[in-house]
Amino acid sequence: MNQSFAKIGWDVQRPVYTFEPEHTQLHIQQKTTEMIFHRTQPVVQIDQSQCWADMDIKSNAQQNAELAADGHQSALAYIARVAAEGEQLGAIENKGNAIANIAKGKKFFTDHQFSYANVPGNFSLHLNGIPGQLNIECNQGGTAIDVQQTPSAQNYEKGKINYYIRQKNQLSIQVSGDILDASY
Repeated sequence: MNQSFAKIGWDVQRPVYTFEPEHTQLHIQQKTTEMIFHRTQPVVQIDQSQCWADMDIKSNAQQNAELAADGHQSALAYIARVAAEGEQLGAIENKGNAIANIAKGKKFFTDHQFSYANVPGNFSLHLNGIPGQLNIECNQGGTAIDVQQTPSAQNYEKGKINYYIRQKNQLSIQVSGDILDASY
């Protein structure tokens, strides 16, 4: 008698768990700040015409004007002197010595006056300053922020166990001889 027992087999399908965490995408765009400068140049005005005049370096127009004024004054002084001398000579009948008096009044040598002075003279240079200006215009750019979120994803598949019979139980009997003892 041969006996084989039943054998069971199984297939195991493991459970599957997948998880994807949430993803956040952040897009930041920085806009530049713009600064615009408006500038006016400072100006320094220097008038040195009086310095040049003190050193007797003048423009033609200025020299002509001064010479004309000096000539006019000299002519007026000459006319006044001749008129005064004429009046003295006209009064000669008053028994005065008019010609001697006129001669005494005239000088053979002119008087010269000497003086020490700075050339060019002090405070003959004139300065004028006009300050410049600076205006700053500022345009702020700012920031643009875009946030995109994807939620987390979870997936669970249950595991399974499938049973099957791998081997059936069997009983095989072989009879040898003609006697069967079935006392059991």
